[in-house]
Amino acid sequence: MKNTFLRVFLVVLLSNIIVVSIGLGMVQFIQKRNQVSADLLGDVGVQLVAGYEKFGITSLQEETKKAEKRLSGTIYLYQENGRPLLKSLPRNFREQNTPSVTSRPAADFLHSQFIQVIGGDNVQYLLIFKPNPEIDSLAPGAVVGFSLLGLLVSSGVLAYWLLGPLLKLQRVARSFGQGDMTARVENKLARRNDAVGKLAREFNEMAVRIETLLSSKERLMRDVSHELRTPLARIEVALTIAEDKYGIESQKGYLCRIRTELHELDELIGQVLTLSRLEAASLIKEEMNLQEWLGEIVDDVSFESQLKGISVSKSGRVPKTILGDPLQLRHAIENVLRNACFYAGGGGVIEVETQEKSGFAFIYVRDNGPGVSDDKLEKIFHAFYRSSEARGANSGGFGVGLTISQRIIRAHKGQITARNREEGGLEVCFQLPLA
Repeated sequence: MKNTFLRVFLVVLLSNIIVVSIGLGMVQFIQKRNQVSADLLGDVGVQLVAGYEKFGITSLQEETKKAEKRLSGTIYLYQENGRPLLKSLPRNFREQNTPSVTSRPAADFLHSQFIQVIGGDNVQYLLIFKPNPEIDSLAPGAVVGFSLLGLLVSSGVLAYWLLGPLLKLQRVARSFGQGDMTARVENKLARRNDAVGKLAREFNEMAVRIETLLSSKERLMRDVSHELRTPLARIEVALTIAEDKYGIESQKGYLCRIRTELHELDELIGQVLTLSRLEAASLIKEEMNLQEWLGEIVDDVSFESQLKGISVSKSGRVPKTILGDPLQLRHAIENVLRNACFYAGGGGVIEVETQEKSGFAFIYVRDNGPGVSDDKLEKIFHAFYRSSEARGANSGGFGVGLTISQRIIRAHKGQITARNREEGGLEVCFQLPLA
């Protein structure tokens, strides 16, 4: 933290020094170019007057040209009776010639210098020095312009130095939060000896620990699920023997109930295994014709639901192709479609629509069921979560189907969201990148 504070302090200090130095440098430069010391002008005036009184007007004109070139300005010389020895001052020298501005001194008058020179026999002369206007006009604009340029450059450097590493950390954290367990901060940023570098190293250490914990959890789930299936198989064999050889009429109802619960437990273990495989398995992606592939899924679900009077329709002709694992994506879509059919009930209407936006394929599944409470829209994607409506209806599910769908979509770098429709029912949206 001390190193970070010192760096920020030095950058800000350097920025201020640059801005102030540029401003002062320009002011001093312009002042040196536009202003001539009174002593120097006095010496020039004495030399010009002495030459005039001794050699005449021709010598005065020659010496004046040399002095004007050396001083970068124009020299006017008047006798005490007001007669000009050189060219006369312009008529608008004292006041502005703009009609809208009255009784205001002109810029030439404000920036000119006036020197009184005493010649021979105490004759008085007036020397007027007017600096070149092109140099004088630079004064206000140059100071403001260069100062602003220095401020913008220094501020840009400061903002980039501060925000650049934070933006990189933000991108890595977003990728890690979206399920990319391999996301790490680059070594160049992690090697910095300040607070940002320390934060990057701690993030990488945290990511390693989380990845290790998740891997351990997945391995434990797979191992436990496999081990549970062995005693389940033995129980089913024993149950079959009991039904065939030892079961009496009064016990058959209980044995049938045991078999039903046994099958549900086996199905639950299978879904847990599916979840664990989704965490670690690599997808087999290929280019898919989305419309044909989705049409087959809709036809299958529609055939299963026709006895309940449920209508399943598909609309949309774009996009044509996506890149994904056909089998895994089929599980994701079917889970949502079957949920929609269950909650829509007899005579329900299910709509499947496809769209293409900004390089993504959108698949909408809409039903006319009761929907979900707004505070539970996010929870329905959590593993083993079942709403009170689902429990009351005794749907037979375990609250894992939507979780499987979400993880399949995330593995494809996509998103799945749900919202309640204004006309009633639930809308689930799949967003998948195009091929």
